Amino acid sequence: MKLSSYVIKFLADKGVTQVFGMSGGAAVHLLDSVSRQEGIEFTCSQHEQSAAISADGYARLTGKLGVAITTSGPGATNLLTGTCCSFYDSVPTLMLTGQVAAHRLKGDLDIRQRGFQETDVVSIFGTVTKYAEQLKKPSDIRYCLEKAYHMAFEGRPGSVLLDIPDDFQRADIDPENLIGFQPPEQDDCNIESQITDVMQKFFAARRPVVIFGGGLKTPDTGYDLSALADTLGAPVLTSWAAVDLLPHDHPLNMGSFGVYAPRTGNYVVQNADFLLCLGSRLSQNLTGGILPAFARQAEIAMIDASAGEMDKFDGFGVKISHRIETRLDAALPLIERSAKAADRAPVSEWLERIGRWKADFSEENFDPEPKEGCINAYQFIDALSDFVPAGETIYADTGGNLTWTCNAFRFKEGQRLHSAWNNTPMGYSLPAAIGAAAAEPQSSFTCLIGDGGLMICLPELATAVKHRMKLRIFLFNNHGHGIQKQTLETWLNANYVGVHEPSGLAFTDFPAVARSMGLKTVTMDDASQMENQLAEIFAEEGPIFVNVEINPDQRLYPVLKFGAPLEDQLPALGNEVVEEEMVIPTYSV
Repeated sequence: MKLSSYVIKFLADKGVTQVFGMSGGAAVHLLDSVSRQEGIEFTCSQHEQSAAISADGYARLTGKLGVAITTSGPGATNLLTGTCCSFYDSVPTLMLTGQVAAHRLKGDLDIRQRGFQETDVVSIFGTVTKYAEQLKKPSDIRYCLEKAYHMAFEGRPGSVLLDIPDDFQRADIDPENLIGFQPPEQDDCNIESQITDVMQKFFAARRPVVIFGGGLKTPDTGYDLSALADTLGAPVLTSWAAVDLLPHDHPLNMGSFGVYAPRTGNYVVQNADFLLCLGSRLSQNLTGGILPAFARQAEIAMIDASAGEMDKFDGFGVKISHRIETRLDAALPLIERSAKAADRAPVSEWLERIGRWKADFSEENFDPEPKEGCINAYQFIDALSDFVPAGETIYADTGGNLTWTCNAFRFKEGQRLHSAWNNTPMGYSLPAAIGAAAAEPQSSFTCLIGDGGLMICLPELATAVKHRMKLRIFLFNNHGHGIQKQTLETWLNANYVGVHEPSGLAFTDFPAVARSMGLKTVTMDDASQMENQLAEIFAEEGPIFVNVEINPDQRLYPVLKFGAPLEDQLPALGNEVVEEEMVIPTYSV
């Protein structure tokens, strides 16, 4: 059997139905084998970065291994950004890179290259994969594949890479004589007593808060989280990666918290006396930059598959009192069992206080002055919420479109929002949505992207058209990099450099480009026509490109300025208001 055919059959046997990539001299045998393998299809990307991101989007949707195949050298190095997305967000992906023939590898020679396009991708990718290996001899292929697959899913999932020299790809092997990989035995870790202890303290708290994080969906725990929230009976806050895990109207859903989050969530987390963190690593975007100010009177319990994520705060001002190292699919049944048997302190006063914060802060208005020919981003997201069907998956990019979506979209039961939460490259959402549409061609998907992000992945519009993917692509066209403009206004007296066309950016006529690629195109620039246009857009099967003219003056508020605790976002409320709203004393250095 040809080795490349063994590789692709292995993937097909594991349930992989799609691979993404681009052809190149060192990958022709792998792609030839894809074309001959029943049950697996090839989606050709326009750039290798998009291929890695499409594999990531495929894996987030399906829970299966996402696979990208590229040639050596630049083909391989172009995978790096997408690989980082998968690694940081715990998404199982495999990068299969071709390499120069084994006899052309430079080995230990003191030269930069021996073979044409030879590049040491194992070293380059080593810090952003769980396993990166170059095949040393054809007979190792079963071992390397099985280990890569195991590593992609075990513990905290993530990206893996296998680099296969060209001559090995075309080698003839005997599958019956290959040595396999034997996963190490896992120590039985008895976490039941730890969880019982944590839950007793949680239910004794007067101001408890549950934090849902992205680890509850990558990997998907398969748990009914609405029912879990009901069982726990405490207010729930979410990271942005988990903002879709409870319906917006669930009575215990208090929204998100963090640097760009609404004020209510920040007041909830800052005044809590116990935080139960499920699947959240408490990133800096959640805690703010002044760690000693974060949830400063709360006892914090973290349940995480990575001990390092719980230990990283030691010596930096946040005390993690309870650390349970386990996957959430093992912990949640034990949490639910403890909850059903628990004696509970009353939390009615705490919920009433949160209700007052909701009322107080809901009156704030951060809208810019209306501008003719533009739509308010928050009004658009609110209207969009009415049209995206229950159960549909949304892919969002980074920047303003993601912030407005996470803070204003009203999620229905079963809807999912995916983004590259921790690497956050511009140009993520379109190729990620393509990965999803390739996995489920019968399903429709909503893709949200900014003008800066679309410039990076613009050619992938052609991919969506070629495969007639059921994508609704909404471009948030504010004619600039909005978050960067706001950052320069905050810190550098609005000395704009490279953030809009007057300061150096170059954009294109996006609707004209979309039409030239064969997309039906709609422009939304009149709020009074918004609902009628959305009704027409969602009646289309797709692909369809929607240019939404966003007011360039729209800013992202509230926002935390570095040096302040989470309860003191901009626009500032003033010390007297903050002191009045806080349950615990205000923060002082």
